[in-house]
Amino acid sequence: MNHRLSKQVLAYIGLASLCLVFSILLGWSVYGSRINHIFYDRFFRQRGAQTAGENIVIVAIDDATLSRYGALPLDRSLLARAIQQIQQARPRLVAVDLLLTDRSTPEADGDLEQALAGAAPVVLATALEAGSRGRWLLPLPEFVEKAAVLGHTHADPGSDGVNRQVLLAKQGDGQRYWALALECYRFLLGAPGEPVTETDRALEVAVDGQALAQAGEGGPAARDFPQGVARVPATRRGQRSLLINYAGGEGTFPQVSLASLLSEEGGAGQDRLRGKIVLLGVTAQATGDRLFTPFSAGLGMAGVEIHANILRTLLRENYLRPAGDFNIFLAVFGITLATAWVLARFQGLRLMGLLTGFGLMILLVPYRLFLAGQVWPAFSLLLPFGTTLLGCGAYQLFSARRKFTESEARRRRSQQQFEMAAHEIRSPLTAILGSSELLSRYPLDEAKRKQIVDLIYQESQRLGKLVERFLSVERLAAGEMELQRVAVNLVSVLERTVDRLRPLAERKQVRLIREDADAVSEMVIEADPELLEFAVSNLLTNAVKYSPAGSSVRYSLERQASRVAVHISDSGPGMTQEESSRVFGRFFRTEAAENSGTSGFGLGLAIAREIARHHGGDVMLETKPGAGSRFSIFLPAAPPSGTPRPDAQDKQGQVAR
Repeated sequence: MNHRLSKQVLAYIGLASLCLVFSILLGWSVYGSRINHIFYDRFFRQRGAQTAGENIVIVAIDDATLSRYGALPLDRSLLARAIQQIQQARPRLVAVDLLLTDRSTPEADGDLEQALAGAAPVVLATALEAGSRGRWLLPLPEFVEKAAVLGHTHADPGSDGVNRQVLLAKQGDGQRYWALALECYRFLLGAPGEPVTETDRALEVAVDGQALAQAGEGGPAARDFPQGVARVPATRRGQRSLLINYAGGEGTFPQVSLASLLSEEGGAGQDRLRGKIVLLGVTAQATGDRLFTPFSAGLGMAGVEIHANILRTLLRENYLRPAGDFNIFLAVFGITLATAWVLARFQGLRLMGLLTGFGLMILLVPYRLFLAGQVWPAFSLLLPFGTTLLGCGAYQLFSARRKFTESEARRRRSQQQFEMAAHEIRSPLTAILGSSELLSRYPLDEAKRKQIVDLIYQESQRLGKLVERFLSVERLAAGEMELQRVAVNLVSVLERTVDRLRPLAERKQVRLIREDADAVSEMVIEADPELLEFAVSNLLTNAVKYSPAGSSVRYSLERQASRVAVHISDSGPGMTQEESSRVFGRFFRTEAAENSGTSGFGLGLAIAREIARHHGGDVMLETKPGAGSRFSIFLPAAPPSGTPRPDAQDKQGQVAR
């Protein structure tokens, strides 16, 4: 039982280890990352859109603007007028998501330069030029001079083209720029002149509490930063990337069309911009400035609105922090171990209930953590549960099937043995019943009565031996027969058995010959003398019974390194390979034995093997059809480890297997 339990435990441990390795390799692969991204995007859509707030407003160069003023790029004088209108509304900050790298007419460039010099600080956009040179596309020098600061507008799409994060720092051409939204955030914290402090785990942005207090509404408050520092969780190892906590899909943020701002109705638009953070950019669908986000469903989001989502994430400190690799590994390990334990420990409806609950928990917990700001790879957590369920579940199924097959085989074998035993018992019972009926119903002379009584006696003895042998096999197989271990001279046991069988051999004209050349007179082992003699007697009796007249039965003793052996060879008909594989089964008799006319129960060899095995040995067979058979009883030469010596048996009692 302990051996089977250990084997089963090792099997579950091995399968769980394989499932763990497979889950780690697949979960951290490119394919695993893509599926994790699918779950991540699904979490956004499941959560739904949130309130964008009233402090960020987008001035949109939308389809209506292009329809009225022509295709991009817009006339710079129009852009100058729009920025002047925005400045007149007295916003907190203006961010222009347009690349102002080319010159226009001197008058238009002058108008834009003058508009940028308004009361509200202006953050201008820059980007790295596509191609091998990696040159920064900077605004015209006069625009840079009037602007408060430059910020890059680069997206960081994943392998599937979805923008889930932004690189807060971008390096190229020997220069590095912070993201446009981060530069806006620095201005809103009141200390844009202070450098950003970089640590391994975050970016630290200085906060000027006095400046925030004077700024009034429309931005962060000093009370939100009691230590005077805002920490942005963009790690050095993650290349200063920040997960964007999108408020929703396109159109979540309030927008003012640039066309309406420039029209006679511009006054209403200015009212919506007063005291706000204004982002100016292109939202027209025909321009191609569209990027996919977790909320996208066939149509991307305008880049300026993505910047608005980044700035909102910074202002609200509504950060999404990815779980560390080590924590993910611990979770994967724990899920694998827990799933394997549940499969090994429980069965039936309770098992199904636990697995269902555990699976739902693994599916729901990453979403709940996502709502709390922690990003865990849902697929990487489901993977160990699924693989362990499949692997260990398949092993459990195969084990149950094997046990069922073995149980069914035992049932059929027991049924066959019962039928054989019933058949064997029926013959002597029939003879006894028939003879008893003759004695009771008919007057018989003394000679006939004596003949019938002798027949009843013989058949009763035969029936008793059959029952005794059958019970002996069952008790030995169940470990219920006790072994009386004492010092036994194996030579004496063998010679005593041979002497008892010699009359039978002489009647059959079979010679009993000892073969070992260096015949020893003593070979002491520890064994049960009665059972051992019974086993040797069974083998010798079979050898004499099935050897033809005029042949010989040869026997010998052999001492090996750790065991001794009794070899018995006959000159009988031998056996086929199929017969030799079944000959130690209960009630089995070979075809030659059945046809020989020699009586037998088919139990002797089964008893001999059980006796040998209970002594720590075995019975082996070498045979060929027509060439006789050689049976060998192997026994330990020394007592098995832990077996009491003969002189200790009086204290410890009988040794039972």
